[in-house]
Amino acid sequence: MKILHTPDGVQDIYDQDYEKKVSVEDAIHRVFKEHNYRDIQTPTFEFLNIFGNEIGTTPSKDLYKFSDRDGEILALRSDFTPAVARCAAKYFMEDADIIRFTYKGNTFSQTSELQGKLKETTQMGVELIGDSSIEADAEVIRLAIDALVRSGLKTFKLTIGNIDFFKGLCLQFGLTTQQEYTLRDYINSKKYFEAEEYLKECNISSEDMDIILGLEDLYGGLDVLDKAGSLISNDESVKAVNHLKALYDILKDGGYTDYITFDLSMVNKYRYYTGMVFRAYTYGVGDCILKGGRYDNLLAKFGKDSAAIGFVILIDDLLQALKNADNAGDDYITFALTKGRLADKTLSLLESIGITCEEMKDKDTRKLIFVNEDLKLKFFLSKGPDVPTYVEYGAADIGVVGEDTILEEDRSIYEVLDLNFGKCRMCVCGPAEASELLKHHEKIRVCTKYPKIAKDYFYNKKAQTVELIKLNGSVELGPIVGLGDVIVDIVETGSTLRENGLTVLEEICPLSARVVVNKVSMQMQATRIRELIAKLKTVIPE
Repeated sequence: MKILHTPDGVQDIYDQDYEKKVSVEDAIHRVFKEHNYRDIQTPTFEFLNIFGNEIGTTPSKDLYKFSDRDGEILALRSDFTPAVARCAAKYFMEDADIIRFTYKGNTFSQTSELQGKLKETTQMGVELIGDSSIEADAEVIRLAIDALVRSGLKTFKLTIGNIDFFKGLCLQFGLTTQQEYTLRDYINSKKYFEAEEYLKECNISSEDMDIILGLEDLYGGLDVLDKAGSLISNDESVKAVNHLKALYDILKDGGYTDYITFDLSMVNKYRYYTGMVFRAYTYGVGDCILKGGRYDNLLAKFGKDSAAIGFVILIDDLLQALKNADNAGDDYITFALTKGRLADKTLSLLESIGITCEEMKDKDTRKLIFVNEDLKLKFFLSKGPDVPTYVEYGAADIGVVGEDTILEEDRSIYEVLDLNFGKCRMCVCGPAEASELLKHHEKIRVCTKYPKIAKDYFYNKKAQTVELIKLNGSVELGPIVGLGDVIVDIVETGSTLRENGLTVLEEICPLSARVVVNKVSMQMQATRIRELIAKLKTVIPE
């Protein structure tokens, strides 16, 4: 009899692992119940528009979608907050009282293949509806910290921002709503160098640009709020800063501020957030284990105009953090460097700011991990496509890799710095006559090592149907032997193209070496990493 395994992205949990999961869930649930939060259960699937773009939660491509017998498009639940908001609006439409809900259940998201991500995950959370006061914000923050402590987690940071600070700046500098959303994507990914180029396109003055790009440094303790207050003049941003100061004062009692930091660059990708936002980070996982915020406009989309705030705990990630707790936080910062010329140039750049690793200069060594004990740094070399993976999962805190690899791997990491070397271009290339095929949007065959980049370019930018053929060797052979019409590949000098009768037909994007950082490391090792980035900025070649 054939033994069947589970589908990709889901798991069986049993014995001690399941007992641990139930124990953690029970501990968290007791905290919620002690604060008078009522249990609620929403359906596993809802109408598609509950999670759609208008509300601004999960991209359609990441949803599990299907139709019922009446032809209605449904989706498996990807996010609890819109589902609870829909439920609250339906059953408490005329209720003016404050409502406190807690929930537990599984969510479903179609993550990319071969990225080690669960597609079915367990979440627990709370929603506080009908109270717009700062006391409600403080209640939810206390509840989040209490829940993580009671779960057994000892070391974590709860980072708080206020999205109205960013929105106020955008209004002050005359950015449109669409420009705000585009800029938000850059800031959310820490791509400040790309944000700078975009702001230039928006004709933002250099003085105003410096304020927006200065968001990068508005991270830390209470002094950060004073610094932020000195930079702004618009009412919305001032109000956001004052709100965070008042919140801090409320949270002083009970030791809650020991866990709290502020980050005014925190701009959540979910568009339904309206004010305070927060996330919790700890060692042992690659991303936050708790996230939440205020969403005062969401219930109105379901017919009930009511303020609301809440958070969700990602139980599977929390369990992983608890499991890895003994091996996390060893005070070292680990670099993953791309083998070859990129590593050599990176090491030379690091030496110019006083970071050295003598062990790596021994070309005959068989060691895989290199250590500078004095500076508490570790280094290892890796193939380019593996660097973003090591960084995403926290095996490395910092990586240096080409932008082509970042785009193709599409990992959940911060892209913080353009090192301005390793420059080249991603291009569409082929025989000169193939340019006509690109002008008329004809269906063509494209040979490439970079199918994700090629697909995004042709489908989303050119609206051209293509048949992609993945190659691993010399892709220039594709059009020469008739396998494809054009190629998508890196072009440095173009000499190989010229020698084989090919030419650059269109440029997709410029490429160079980038510094990437793990999202948790950016919070838990904030001071050291931010200082390192600041030093690197002073020596980056023009």
